[in-house]
Amino acid sequence: MYIKPLSLIFSCIVCSLLIFSSSAYADKPLKSALGLDTEQAAKVAAIQKEARDAMRNPRGDLHRKQRELRRAKTANDSAAIAKLEKEIPPLQEKMKRVHDKEEQEIRAVLTPEQTSKYEQWLQERDAMAGSSRDVKDY
Repeated sequence: MYIKPLSLIFSCIVCSLLIFSSSAYADKPLKSALGLDTEQAAKVAAIQKEARDAMRNPRGDLHRKQRELRRAKTANDSAAIAKLEKEIPPLQEKMKRVHDKEEQEIRAVLTPEQTSKYEQWLQERDAMAGSSRDVKDY
């Protein structure tokens, strides 16, 4: 049964590499879409890193609670369902506050022209969110 632990370790390593490489890639389109100069790009990258770091724990907590909720629904445990349905919204709100703060701080770095481009970029990104697995309600 060495195959399962080894494949699990390999899968974790691959996922980690994908996560870290995707976060570096995620900043590039914003820089080019808005025409950020070097100083602005550095500030935006710092803001985004701070937001990712601030989002890490609440996102993990939210995912754990959502998994617990799915298990409770499968088990038809109404007490656990009621408890978890009260615990999830504060985690979602905390993540929304971090996200809103990130957008506000990015706007403060931009020129008026870049701000209008940023608003358009956000609308396009939000329009694509429907195809993202992150917005599906499991």
